Amino acid sequence: MSKNDVKIKNPECNAKENNSEIIMYTVWDIRRIFRCSLPQAYDLVNSSGFPSIRIGGKILTEKRALENWLDLNKGRSVFL
Repeated sequence: MSKNDVKIKNPECNAKENNSEIIMYTVWDIRRIFRCSLPQAYDLVNSSGFPSIRIGGKILTEKRALENWLDLNKGRSVFL
């Protein structure tokens, strides 16, 4: 590793475009956003109606889709 390389604690987190704006969230990001356990985050992203996509082995959620999902589900309880 050269001195210019940056160590990333969790390379799964924060899929970015142009290294400036987050456009996709990983399951680890969902866990952090909702302050829940990792199994709860997996249950959520795999639940019916949650806006996630699977690319290879990764489960991703678009930032705008998550914001829309939250707006649509304000005031509702989500049971996992």
